[in-house]
Amino acid sequence: MSAPKLSANAGIYDLLWEEEQVAIRVDRIRNHSDSVTGEITVKTLLPGHNIHVHQARVNLTSTSARRGVAKHCEERVPDSALDWQKIIEEMAVTVLLKVREGEPVVSLHDVGPREGPRYRLAPVLLEGHPNYLFGDGGTGKSFLAAFFGVLVSSGTQHCGLTTMPGRVLYLDYETSAEEMHERIAAIEEGLGDPGCSRILYRFCVQPLASDIEEIQKVVAENEIEFVIVDSAGPALGGEKGDPKDPVIEYFRALRSLRICSLTTDHITKGEGGRKLPYGSIYKFNLARNVFELRKAQEAGEDEMYVGLYHRKANFGRLLSPIGFRLSLKEAADGTLSSVTFTTAKVRDVPALAEGMGARQRILDWVLSEGSQTVKDISEGLGIATNLVRARLSEGRGKHFIQVTEGKEPRWAALLKE
Repeated sequence: MSAPKLSANAGIYDLLWEEEQVAIRVDRIRNHSDSVTGEITVKTLLPGHNIHVHQARVNLTSTSARRGVAKHCEERVPDSALDWQKIIEEMAVTVLLKVREGEPVVSLHDVGPREGPRYRLAPVLLEGHPNYLFGDGGTGKSFLAAFFGVLVSSGTQHCGLTTMPGRVLYLDYETSAEEMHERIAAIEEGLGDPGCSRILYRFCVQPLASDIEEIQKVVAENEIEFVIVDSAGPALGGEKGDPKDPVIEYFRALRSLRICSLTTDHITKGEGGRKLPYGSIYKFNLARNVFELRKAQEAGEDEMYVGLYHRKANFGRLLSPIGFRLSLKEAADGTLSSVTFTTAKVRDVPALAEGMGARQRILDWVLSEGSQTVKDISEGLGIATNLVRARLSEGRGKHFIQVTEGKEPRWAALLKE
């Protein structure tokens, strides 16, 4: 009897006995206090037999359960030379060994140096890590997430964003397939390349952590490299006081996929009015890369501006704010026909400039207006004079230079080659 070939991906274990023409998949594995269960699917390619043999949830640690599966397979595939008792035993032992050993222990001395963070969509989405986008309702989070998905799926470079192409899965907890199709088609039309993306879509109801086995299966079978979760609230599920924190369970489930992800979320205000993802601070702590999104749009206008503000970076420095202008067009029937993304300067949109840090706003101001006094800067930007002085002092010699002396010295940006 041949030894089985094992492949494991995202919590799914596939075993193949080539000579015997038997394949068994084990997924939806659960660790209990005294057992390990998994859903097994047995197939055979032997002549004269249907490809499907058996499917069931089985206690992999139970001798009687293994015997029961083997007996059922013998009944389904009679008059064959297959040793089902041995096949099922090998399956259970092999999978249990892999599940229990977890990740291998390595010597950090032998691990090569990190070459630097890789991006699925540079400079915004870190490859292989959970990225997070939060903002008020109606700020365009879903539009931006869909735009990023189209760029990754199609390999399109646009608005200064550099793409590493890959297959995309959109997990939708808020809208419908029809609405997302309309949105994606409108973005493709705005890019001038209708039908350029091939995004897979899934209508979701169950919390992601509860549904992760099926999502792992979709990711593995379709070789997904970027997943979008829209949005965090329903994707987390759970209630306050749950023994397992739903935020921790959510990020644990995302981590099991081992791919780039983007989660959209709503906001709350922390201490001092600081805006944060709604709910648990673990959201901000466990995400590796966090952005806040703000919008500027006049009522009745078919154009809006959004600013992307980098609030957390586990790898590298925080980015300067990134701005986009969205031009939306509707068809005669009221459906969305196109959405065109172009770059925009955050500092040129007053409602978005407020989201920038004081130092960056002052730096942009003196770059555009020339040398300024503290009073000039304060009045021009609406920032308190004491805060202006503090930021100029902190950045002296690094970002700013005092160009005149006197009672009201003038300050300019310090430009370095």
